[in-house]
Order: sequence, then structure tokens, then C-alpha cells
Amino acid sequence: KMLKVDDVVDAFAVHGASGFWGLIALGFFGNPDEGIGGNGVFYGGNQIGTQLFAALMIVIWVAPLSVAIMLPLRLVGALRHSDDFQEAGADIMEHSPSKAYSQKEKETGV
Repeated sequence: KMLKVDDVVDAFAVHGASGFWGLIALGFFGNPDEGIGGNGVFYGGNQIGTQLFAALMIVIWVAPLSVAIMLPLRLVGALRHSDDFQEAGADIMEHSPSKAYSQKEKETGV
């Protein structure tokens, strides 16, 4: 809410935060005995620096590209549906709920 980001499907939480945790976790838990190149801190290694550097490089690459794509879309109003569209819901406006939901759901509303 502070950044005024409307992420209704929690895309950042699922892909962004979890992806960064996976990236950083290797620096902590990477076991060299597993044979997949891990050298984590908990096994006496120094992989965490490499993982943090990789995370920084990802942010440096993705942030400007995201701004370059999303800012113009935001300025022309192409990132949000109208209030009426949102009130009715994307299922009704774009999809075919009659095909997507069973007859029981139509009758009961559940």
C-alpha cells in the first residue's frame, strides 16, 4: 500500500520474494557434498557473497527495465481496468463463467 502497488495475485510475494529467498538460501545451506556446487555458510563456505552479488545484479537489471515498461503503461492508463469492470469482475467481463463453473455453483452462488 505504501508504494501503491495493486498486486491482487501476490505475484511479487510468490515469484519475487520466494525467488530471492531461494537465491540467498543457497548461500547459507548449499552443501558441497551434494555435488551441485553449493558452498554455504553453514558448511564453512563463502557462497553467500556470490549469491548476494547475484541478487544485486538481478535488481540492477530488472528494476530499470520494469520502470521503462510499466511507467509509460501507467501514464496512459493501461495498467488498470475501469471501476465498472472491476466491480463486475473479470470472470463476467472477459471470461465465460457459464462454461467455467458447474451448474450447482450457478444455482447456489457458491
